[in-house]
Amino acid sequence: MFAKARDEDFRTQVEPHRRAITLHCYRMLGSLQEAEEVAQESLLRAWQRLDERRSSGSTRAWLYKIATNGCLDLLKTRRRRALPHLLAPPTTPGAAFGPPLHEEVWIEPAPDFLFDAADDVEPGPERRVAMRESVGLAFITALQFLSPKQRAGLLLVDVLGWSPEETASLLETSVASVNSLLQRARKKVESRSEESRPASGANDEELLHRYITTWESGDLHAFTTLLAEDARLSMPPQPEWYAGREAIHRFLAHIMATQPHRYRLVPVAANGQAAVAVYTAPLAVGDFRGEAINLVSMRCGQVTQMTRFAAPRLFPSFGLPERLPRHASGSPH
Repeated sequence: MFAKARDEDFRTQVEPHRRAITLHCYRMLGSLQEAEEVAQESLLRAWQRLDERRSSGSTRAWLYKIATNGCLDLLKTRRRRALPHLLAPPTTPGAAFGPPLHEEVWIEPAPDFLFDAADDVEPGPERRVAMRESVGLAFITALQFLSPKQRAGLLLVDVLGWSPEETASLLETSVASVNSLLQRARKKVESRSEESRPASGANDEELLHRYITTWESGDLHAFTTLLAEDARLSMPPQPEWYAGREAIHRFLAHIMATQPHRYRLVPVAANGQAAVAVYTAPLAVGDFRGEAINLVSMRCGQVTQMTRFAAPRLFPSFGLPERLPRHASGSPH
């Protein structure tokens, strides 16, 4: 009877917070896979220490403390995740690719449905970071330049709406220390994320449609006209990246000539911005296989950034099939 009551308590009071905790861990770690692992471990710890919840006052605060400490412990042994343009200068078109770097080097995208998580607070005017911005790739990337405690403090106060007093209690430090780390963290994040923050506009949907149709048709000239003069293309886990419309055009022309494939691009929702799932198939026969999740940033009717995450293992997390039939059309959902 006691075990049944305990399980029911966990199911009704703790389990509903899983998605919100996973989202918090994703912001902290920049990796969907690691976020899911830490969230699962945090819920297991919560189940094991369920009696603590009754005396903690707030289930939500108690869970965030467990999850935040789990992230901080993991970050002691992890290097800062990044994107290719932050690690090296742009690649010259025609230069040979080096080996891909290990997946732990790179930030990962996340599906938008993860961001629907409720965190039990009503967004108020004191929230410095809007919800859409807080899940954007630019913000997640900027967070990686903060120390682990700065990340935790910024997320708890500016994203989740915690008070400095609550945050100081969770981080086991003083309010003065929290206010100090917040000041430094805000300055770093604003300087890092502003230049790469995508703009939203009424024509984004039409531009994405043209992006998909021109690429699937193989019309490289039409595709290139969609790019801004200073557009950027990066392709983790490859460290190489390309800067400028002309460089991107030359690289893509080389790929189309040496690695001919048919493509199927499916719109997906990732990190609060335009994105597509990329499927490829041999020219002659064979189904389309999932190859990459490509996040697309747009501004003033042009594509400014393409970040192509060649990670088919992420497709299930986006609710995507690993394959599409050769003659299928439209969304696989």
